[in-house]
Amino acid sequence: MTDRLKDKVCLITGGGRGLGKAMALAFAKEGARAVAISYVSNEAYVEETYAQIAQFGCTAYMTPVEVTDRDSIRAWVGHIADVEGQIDVLVNNAGINRQGPIDTVTEKDWDEIMAVNLKGPFLVAQEVLPLMVEAGGGRIINIASVSGLYGGPTTAHYAASKAGLISLTQVLARWGAQHNILVNSISPGMIETDLTSEELRSGGGAGVVALTLLKRPGQVDDVSSIAVMLASNKQNYMTGQTISPNGGSYFTD
Repeated sequence: MTDRLKDKVCLITGGGRGLGKAMALAFAKEGARAVAISYVSNEAYVEETYAQIAQFGCTAYMTPVEVTDRDSIRAWVGHIADVEGQIDVLVNNAGINRQGPIDTVTEKDWDEIMAVNLKGPFLVAQEVLPLMVEAGGGRIINIASVSGLYGGPTTAHYAASKAGLISLTQVLARWGAQHNILVNSISPGMIETDLTSEELRSGGGAGVVALTLLKRPGQVDDVSSIAVMLASNKQNYMTGQTISPNGGSYFTD
């Protein structure tokens, strides 16, 4: 363990499992004072993550939050800020996806994915920004996707939402610079988690892996290590950027 995030208070939406869990545990290992994870369902997974965070001597919080509802977000953010006195790092990780070619995407699917994947990060950031401004700075990390860079062919609504999130990252970075708030996004390719294991066993997931130069899926640590770097005070000159750990399946400009 090191202390790159010593005394930082970190919020992670959708932090109960998968990439969110990996980042939560990585932050705790790096000396974060508190890690707060939000969830909507699957409470058993969240309880396990909560317990593992606490094992590192880090204060853990687990709260049901609807990221498309401002009142729900405000109550969560306000509670953590009241108890801990600050919020240093926000990771907008909560997201949903539904596979299907564009001619099968329903209006309901489109609206739900845009609400969670794009409106959610916007609302959470709006609630956290005043606290970071008052504190003299902070870090926001948006979890996008390589699909948002190249336009995933079977995930039109998901790809569009993640492209929008990358754009939102840039807008927030421009606004936050004068307040010492650094905002970046991570756009992973195919990462092996409990949520993607079935897809990796299928033809679709295998096809994505075949497109990578490394011919294998990424691991959660490949993403969480970037999140730690972006959240750390060791990095003070990167903002408005998108880092894409994708095994060489897509080259960013």
